[in-house]
Amino acid sequence: MTEWPTDPQPGLRVGVMLVAAIVLVMAGLLVWAFTQPVSIWTFVIGLVLLVGAAVVTVLVYWLNGLLHSGYTFDRNALTITWGANEQVIPMTQIQRVMPGSEIAGRVRFRGVRWPGYWVGYGQVEGLGPTLFYATVPPQEQVFIITEGLAYGLSPEEPEGFMRTLQTRLEMGPTQQVEMSSHGPAFLQWDFWRDRLGLGLLGTALTAVLALFGLLCARFPALPRLLPLHFDAAGHPDRLGPQGQVFFVPLIGLIVLLANGGLGGWLYRRERLAAYLLWGGAVLVEVLLWAAGLGILGAA
Repeated sequence: MTEWPTDPQPGLRVGVMLVAAIVLVMAGLLVWAFTQPVSIWTFVIGLVLLVGAAVVTVLVYWLNGLLHSGYTFDRNALTITWGANEQVIPMTQIQRVMPGSEIAGRVRFRGVRWPGYWVGYGQVEGLGPTLFYATVPPQEQVFIITEGLAYGLSPEEPEGFMRTLQTRLEMGPTQQVEMSSHGPAFLQWDFWRDRLGLGLLGTALTAVLALFGLLCARFPALPRLLPLHFDAAGHPDRLGPQGQVFFVPLIGLIVLLANGGLGGWLYRRERLAAYLLWGGAVLVEVLLWAAGLGILGAA
């Protein structure tokens, strides 16, 4: 088995700088939010911080893939490893190996790229559909051409890689290997194709965020003391500081996290129980919306 690493350092440096820049912007927004009175902008900044946290998580995941990237081959197969992704290409399927410097046509790329990182899908004129697992631009890559699909790679020593690979191809395989593609296990979960489950959780999350947004928008006009509880006749019997109005959506968020997590744990064992938990979260959000509107209406 011959191993050929990539050179992840340029891509890692740029990726880490991207993560650091996003984190610094998020920190600045957080400090600004805490120094300003609560308003609709507080909610907007909260959403931006959530999106920023998601982007940082994805970037870290991509950087982990870059850090654990490389290519291995023997007489039977070439294996592309990129984090949790693995492409196994039987040697019998490889028609030819070509340096990227020979590409004369247009390269159309769809995926993720920055200096030192080229991962995605595209079309290379003259080669057809192409998967890219590389750290350099297409003109510096090595292309593995199979029937119907090409692969753009970036071994540290392209010329040595091509010579050694060509030698293995000429030697012929010792056994048959099937072409295969493996991705992260969590992307294979049935849940991502479950419209009912996604709909219930999406509805509950949207309701929580919308209630936070409504209360933030109305907060500047609220009195310092709010009616937080009502008697049987509908009259307020307990007052509290205006900030306590956010306890209502906070309860909804806690319920969503608890029911969502427990439902996720039960999903593969008892799907109906998961639906009941997620549906219960939606019902709680509806009740909390009614409570929030009641407080705003009595303020």
